[in-house]
Amino acid sequence: MSKVAVIGNTARAIGAVCASDLALSGHEVRYAVFAEQKDQLPAVRKAGGFTVEGDPKHLISRKTGFAKLDRICDTTAEALKDAEVVLIEVDMHQLEDKFSAMIPELARGAVVHVQSHGYWPAARLTPLLRKAGRDDVLVTEAPAPTHAARIDGAVVTPRGLRKGIQIATVPASRSGEALAVLKPLFPYFEAASSVLQTGLENLNLIVHPAMVLPNVGAMERAKLEGRKFGFYQEGVVPAAGVLGDALDAERKLVCEAYGVAHTPMAKAIEQYYGYTSSTFYEAMQNPVYKSFPAFQPDIWRAWTGDDLPYAIVPCVQLADQAGIAVPLHRAFAQILGVLLGVDPWQCGPSLADMDLDGTPAAVKQRTFGSR
Repeated sequence: MSKVAVIGNTARAIGAVCASDLALSGHEVRYAVFAEQKDQLPAVRKAGGFTVEGDPKHLISRKTGFAKLDRICDTTAEALKDAEVVLIEVDMHQLEDKFSAMIPELARGAVVHVQSHGYWPAARLTPLLRKAGRDDVLVTEAPAPTHAARIDGAVVTPRGLRKGIQIATVPASRSGEALAVLKPLFPYFEAASSVLQTGLENLNLIVHPAMVLPNVGAMERAKLEGRKFGFYQEGVVPAAGVLGDALDAERKLVCEAYGVAHTPMAKAIEQYYGYTSSTFYEAMQNPVYKSFPAFQPDIWRAWTGDDLPYAIVPCVQLADQAGIAVPLHRAFAQILGVLLGVDPWQCGPSLADMDLDGTPAAVKQRTFGSR
């Protein structure tokens, strides 16, 4: 049994479903949320945990029912005390600020896994740990979160469990240390080659841009008409498939430049969901995606607001410093920047901030590295 702190729970409900699943698996789970999420706590505190409904195949524990939490905490410090494993779910724009505040509270030797769709969290946070003299703490990242779920008060409904998740630390030579701590909780975890792999294999980098651009007009029309939009149903159109395959071909060039074994989008869907296909358009027909509900039609703004600074732009910048042309990714960055009203090249961390600047050989040496 591990002592686990689950910190934060966004609209994706990854924090809540992980806390529930790990509690049902027998781990000692402390749960806390960030200040802007505090309205979620009364229902959970009154219940003493979460009620888990739905299909247990979407859970590591393979159990539903009441998931009693060891402690429901008012502060992150209370939840983090002596925690061996820390799971964080947070708005990606707030990641550095939230994590910096928690660094003094982390137990020695803690392993922190950021539950996100990639977005380079280990590369973004490890420099902060080094600056604070906390080399004892490891941060891990993956191309996608472990779970998908919905939440209503204190009731959690899991919607998917991704298998084949690969995690990375900075440097990659320490991934074994992290896996030794995380595998008792997430037996499907394996080591990625480095954060270059987890960053460039970000599932949202692969899926969202190609899906969003052909559907912006349809989503805005849905908003004007006051209805939701089936992003993973009516939004799956042939044009998205054409763009998806073309973007995938560009991403392959960047992966090769940095020694990353490129996983085609269709193969990633097979890895995570067990659905076999050969093209982007075919892969988008997978039953997990089809089971997702319709979304508020402006959800694309929130999604691409993360994808642009933390996925698309880093991909372009890594390509630039390797001397590789990625005109489609660059065009997507420019177009989404206009639609979102931001400068795409100034709205997120630089490669230098993430210690990813330099020649591909130098970047690989640092990310693979040694302790």
